Amino acid sequence: MGEREMEVDWSPFHVLVNTSELVRQELLWVSPAAQNRPSELPEIFWNKILEMHGQGVKLVLKKELCASDVQQRQGRLSIPMGQIKADFLTSEEIRALDNKEALVVPLIEPCLQVRHGLQLKKWKNNRDHFSYFLTKEWSAVTHPSAGNRLREGGLVQLWSFRSNLDLCFCLVNSEAPPAAVENMANHE
Repeated sequence: MGEREMEVDWSPFHVLVNTSELVRQELLWVSPAAQNRPSELPEIFWNKILEMHGQGVKLVLKKELCASDVQQRQGRLSIPMGQIKADFLTSEEIRALDNKEALVVPLIEPCLQVRHGLQLKKWKNNRDHFSYFLTKEWSAVTHPSAGNRLREGGLVQLWSFRSNLDLCFCLVNSEAPPAAVENMANHE
């Protein structure tokens, strides 16, 4: 039996199709330097994400903070299913959340500090509806001493990204101008 040569189609179209499939399956990542900053994400947060070797930045949610999001005794940020703008979880993460497991995730706060130990959880409201919640260290993020200036009625953006394949989040206070963010970061 002779060896059989495998023919590979190296045409640009097939290379592109195969590469995009590997990226879709998260088996191949695009270099952070080759990525473009999403236009809605302030550059100062983009730089912090790159500093953490972040990739695959996605806008998860834009929302007006409600009372339960900022009350210390509640200690959670709700991420309602109907407001989620992009798929940001892997199939394994979805399975873990469906099995009532929490995902431990870091968060870049509006003051640009990285808070570790937050937990992403899934809570079902009824058979067809659910919300995700960021819990555990969330009260520290909303505490006035954190300097994030989060308040009821305030507008925020929640972004997801991957660092070493791990899920991470970035919270942008849409009401804080970039100069104020730099000022908050310099006073920490």
